[in-house]
Order: sequence, then C-alpha cells, then structure tokens
Amino acid sequence: MPATPPVLDAFLTVTEPDGRETGFAVLGGRVARFDWAAGRMASGARPLERQWPALPTAFRTGFDAAMATDNLWAMVFRGSQCLRLNPLTGQVAEITTIAARLPGLPQPFQQGIDAALAGGPGNEVYLFAGDQCARYDLRAMTVLETAPLERIWAGLAQHAPEFTAGIDAAVRHPSQGTFHFFRGDAFTRGTLATRTVTDAARPVDDTTWPGLSAAFAAGFAYVQTGIHSGSGKVDVIDLDGDQVVHTLDIAPFDDSSDTLQLSPDGRLLYVWTRDHWSCVDTGTRHVVAELHPGDDEMPGGGVCFSPDGSLVYCATNHRGQGGRLFLDTYRAGTDQRTQRIELRAGDLFAALGMPPVADGAMGSSLWSSYSRPVISPDGRYVYVGADLDGRGVVVEVDVQAGRMRQAFRIPDGSGVDAVAVSPDGIHLHAGGSGVVTFDVRNGTVVCQQTLPRCTVLALPPDGDGLYCLPWDSKEGILVADPLTHAVRRRIPVGGSGGPGTPHAIAFDYAGTFAYVSDDHSHTVAVVDTETYDMVRAVPMRDGQRPMSIAVSPYFGSS
Repeated sequence: MPATPPVLDAFLTVTEPDGRETGFAVLGGRVARFDWAAGRMASGARPLERQWPALPTAFRTGFDAAMATDNLWAMVFRGSQCLRLNPLTGQVAEITTIAARLPGLPQPFQQGIDAALAGGPGNEVYLFAGDQCARYDLRAMTVLETAPLERIWAGLAQHAPEFTAGIDAAVRHPSQGTFHFFRGDAFTRGTLATRTVTDAARPVDDTTWPGLSAAFAAGFAYVQTGIHSGSGKVDVIDLDGDQVVHTLDIAPFDDSSDTLQLSPDGRLLYVWTRDHWSCVDTGTRHVVAELHPGDDEMPGGGVCFSPDGSLVYCATNHRGQGGRLFLDTYRAGTDQRTQRIELRAGDLFAALGMPPVADGAMGSSLWSSYSRPVISPDGRYVYVGADLDGRGVVVEVDVQAGRMRQAFRIPDGSGVDAVAVSPDGIHLHAGGSGVVTFDVRNGTVVCQQTLPRCTVLALPPDGDGLYCLPWDSKEGILVADPLTHAVRRRIPVGGSGGPGTPHAIAFDYAGTFAYVSDDHSHTVAVVDTETYDMVRAVPMRDGQRPMSIAVSPYFGSS
C-alpha cells in the first residue's frame, strides 16, 4: 500500500519559458514538482530551504497557500505575511504583510489564508479562509466579493459538500482551464472560467495523482540479511520509525550488492535468487512473476528497468563451452520475455579492434561480470559489464534496434565490478581495479585510475556526485566529482564514528538521502546527500548483517 495520502498545504503551477507547465506541491517544509504533461510527479520532495535558499526563515517550515500570479512569479502566504517567489530561479521579492500587499481584505484573511488560486478573468484571484472565499482584483487592488464557498463556486455543495467548510490547497491547470481543490486526503475538480465544480470528491491516491503520496513518504527499506548463499531473507524497514515491519520469505542469492532492485515507481521488487529472478509486488507482498532462464542458463546479475518501468532487462549466462551471454527483455511484473539479444564474442572483438576469434573457440569466452546492467536516461541503450577472454569490457546494447552498438574496454584489462551512467546519458562509469569514466559519444576515456577499486558505483537522481563503495574494508563512502574523480568527501558510516565497510547503496525517491548497508556495524546508514553527513544509523534485526538494499514508498499490508 502507498504511504498515507498527503494533506497538501499549497499547490501552484507555473508555465516555463518552453511552454511546459510545472506544478509545485508543498507539504510541511518540503516541496515536490508535478509534471502536468506526464500527469505525475516529476521529483521527490526536497526541503524548501534547499529548493529555494532565499526564502526567509519563517517560510522555510512551510507555506499556508501559494498561487502563480503570472507565468513565472508566485505569491506565497505564511501566517499574516506574504512574499513573491519565482519558483524556477528561486528569487524572492516584496516580503510584506497580507494587509499591506492586498489592502481591503476582511480581517480573517489578513491574519492568514488557507488556499489561493489565480487565473480568473482579468486580474482576478481567489483567496480562501475558513468557509469564506474572497474574489480580489490585483490590478485595482480591491475586493470584488466575499461570500461563503458554495455561493462563489457553483456545484461545490452538490459534488463535494465537505469542501464547503474550507479548502486546504488549490491549483489550476492553465492549458486545460481547470482547477483542483484539496481538502484532507480528497480532491475535487472544476472549470475555472465558470467557477463551477464538476467532479465528485475523490481520494488522493496513486491512481488520481500518480507519485504524489510517494513524493512525501519516508518510505520503506528492503534489506537483504543473512550471510550464507541462498539462506538469507529480506527485511522490510519502515523508515518513518526505523523498525522492521515484515520479513519477506524469499531467499536472495549470495551477497551481491545488486541482489535487490526496484522499479522506478517502487512498486515491483526484483530479487536475484540462485537460479532465477523473483518479482514481488510491494503493494501486496506477493510474488507475481518468476523469470527463469533456459536450460543450462543462469542469471548474470541484477536487473534494470526502462525509464517508465514497463520493461525489465537482465543478463543471462549460458554455461556451455566458451560461454554465451544474452540480454533479455521482459514485461515488468510478468514472465513474458519480449526480446533476446545475443552478445557474441566475435562481435565484441571486432568492436574493440581486436583480432577476430571464432565464437566458442578457446580464448573467446564471454560472461556477464555479474554487475547490474544500467540503462541510458532515454531508455535506448543498456550497458552490460562483461568478461571477454579474461578482460573487462562494458557492452552498449541498442535495445530499440536489438543489437550491440559498441563496447568499452577497461584500460588495464581488469574486470568490471560496477557500472553507472550519468543522468544526461553522456558519461559511463565503470569500476575495475580503479574507476574509469567514458564519453559514450566517442568512446574516449575522460578520467581513470584516480579512485580506488570500488565494488559499487551510484549516482543520485540529480547526478551530483559519484558515490563509490571501495573494495577495501574500513574505507567509508567516497563521494567524487563524476568527471574529474576528485574526492569531495569521505563519509564514515561505521559504528561509533568509524569509517565502516559499506556494502550496497540506494537513494530515496527524491535523492535527498542515501541508504547504505554497512558490513561491520550491521546497520543501515542514512546519509544526507546535500551535506554528505550520516544523520543516523538503523540497526538490523537480531544483529543481522545487511547486504543489498532498495528503498520504496510502498509496502503492502496484506
């Protein structure tokens, strides 16, 4: 089930210079972006002070109401104060009182506004306080009318009678000419030009407002525990209270950091077991699909997903002579394989400019390196770490064309422990005996051998910082510049302030926190990605060793 539906404090929409309509939903001291064209959240929630650092202190803990008064600027209310904010640039201007900014408003409105909505005829805006609504002309700076909500908004009493007592937040969808009112965990909709409510109140959930609950949820950490191959379990930790609330009865394979992988929306958890992948619906806790390779085949590591989460990609090894490697595509949540691409050793030798060797001949073995495949942001290319005749390579597969496009050889010939791709899709990071970064446009090496051997490489959603988990024990987390590999911070994650030996890492929906399993302290360290500080450590049940980890907004109750 999703997290508790959010009770929004404010919601506003601005039209960006390129015509995109972006909403900003505010709850408490956090804000998340909504993509009106996609019809879903575009980001997780961030602290207001990080999204808009110029905000005065009083406004950093939350907004009471907000409305976009033109394409780029918004009016924001907090208590008896208000200001103008450019949500795209973060500029703040005209900090004053409601009484001074909007003269003539009745006393209840001067003390605080519950919700605000722009977009009426001319310069008319609508302000809400309790069960009253004020129509206000921003050009004439005068009140046009103050009346009970049901008198100004036709159809409100009929379609959403509980809303006549007050509105928590209001937002408009400019290109559609519609508005939405929020009250508690419900919303209603109407036509702005006629001030008419047309829809019955409905719950705010992941169907009506995809990603909204998830954006503000603390979420749940799915953590692989146990130290013996095939005998572990998956603990589910409620990150709101750091308590284990359930243990999935499923046995992950070995202690790879890639054993657990979540779909982009957090609804499907894929678990790499000994001979197949199991897909768990995080809403119901049920296994909904098992992906079994063919005869003499075995999973070649973790999985990755298309950007929309509809497809799953996994590498499959064939145990025959010389080895054969496939990239398989499945429909998410099913066992339906839609595509199989064979990665041939001969093709790789040619792509790398190496002397050709017949497939299956001695010296032409090709295996997955068991590092998790990763996908480009546009969903076209999947990158697979592989071992070609004992030398590490990363294969770029064009999943739209169904063929290998190019390959990148690890300069020192070492194996591939980890692969990561930048959010812009230009730079590919691979971990071997050290870390090497390629420019995928031309295959050139951008940087190499500055960082030590790392078993895990990861980038937060905004791509700001390459997180490296060193091979050696008691090294903590290294956060490096993605292009120069200059280390920005070494983050200790062990008990009692020690460096710790991180095993796996996952980011929350917003990329605000990184969750890191630590081998030595048997805890999950929570790291603030803005300050690079460990903010707390979550102890594991019965002192179990945490291994692979994934973070989702969802966890089912049945």
